[in-house]
Amino acid sequence: MVASFWIASILLAIATINHNNNGIVQADILYAGIVYGTGNNTPAIDEALTVCHKYGIRRIRIMETDDLAIQSLRSMEIEATLGIKDEDLPGLASSYEAAKSWFETNLQPYVPSEFVVNYIVVGNKVIPGPNATYVLPAVKNLQQVLADNSLTQIKVATAVSSTDVLGAVFPPSSAAFSETAQGDLIPLLQHLEETNSPIFIDVYPYHYFAAGLIRQDFATFSTHKPQHWDKTLGYWNMYDVLVDAFIWAMEKLDLDVKMVIGETGWPAHGNGGLTTPELARTYNQNFLRHITAGHGTPKRPYTYREGFIYSMFNENDKPEGDDQSFGIFYNNKEPVYHLYFPYPKKYRRMGKSEKLFNTTG
Repeated sequence: MVASFWIASILLAIATINHNNNGIVQADILYAGIVYGTGNNTPAIDEALTVCHKYGIRRIRIMETDDLAIQSLRSMEIEATLGIKDEDLPGLASSYEAAKSWFETNLQPYVPSEFVVNYIVVGNKVIPGPNATYVLPAVKNLQQVLADNSLTQIKVATAVSSTDVLGAVFPPSSAAFSETAQGDLIPLLQHLEETNSPIFIDVYPYHYFAAGLIRQDFATFSTHKPQHWDKTLGYWNMYDVLVDAFIWAMEKLDLDVKMVIGETGWPAHGNGGLTTPELARTYNQNFLRHITAGHGTPKRPYTYREGFIYSMFNENDKPEGDDQSFGIFYNNKEPVYHLYFPYPKKYRRMGKSEKLFNTTG
């Protein structure tokens, strides 16, 4: 192991908690976070949250929420996005009472007094698929439970893979949702727009690079001029192509749903020279800069977008090879490479200071 590694972690926004006139705890917007996944070889969630706190990572997406996760979040000052297991969707979709039971068990005793929940993600990449029909009724039931408990600031969403639900993405303006996804995805998007709720999308330029479809610099935000053009819009990176393709696919249906980048990342090992710690660091660091700089995309310039890097640790329940090597920390909790989470630019203008964390290993 390298003798000395450091992660420079800049807090994304003020870590203070505010109260509105109704006594509801709210947090200042933080734009980037990290995904805690499902491998059975990873440190437990309580240890993971301690690592987040050590390195100043103030947002976490927990893919599968359980009692240990809930208890560990208490008083940690880390904002959470909570995932609901795919196998739990039929029950939550079946009735309001089932959703109420989930809420009473997992959230009611602790939110908003003890920790902040930004989003509940109902299922992960189940559209298209056999559980897709359960997503919308489960979302509606949970939204109603939250509304009945004056917690509408917690938004309910689901996560989809851009490659699973989109057809061709070049040029982005030609993008449309696939026939296999449309039946369940379109009604869901309509409802999310009506309730001002987001859709989480997975965006992985790495997969296009590994398949030989794009150049490395285009995949890693490293070009010096636009590489692809869509009429008058020049594209400097594949991330923008995928985000704008999703926006255009929605626009064709007269929809405009807020998007959160639910996952993105780059493996550090597992596929030869395409997967090195330096390439992984380059992509992830440039992604963080991109979403916090406020540049937006060619179709939606001057916008900030929330996002989560996948993943916190390497996960052994994924297929062998590069899929098991997306972690920015080794499973001994030491960093794989140095990385910093910058303030959004608008906070930097307010004079927020950068906080540097160091570690040795």
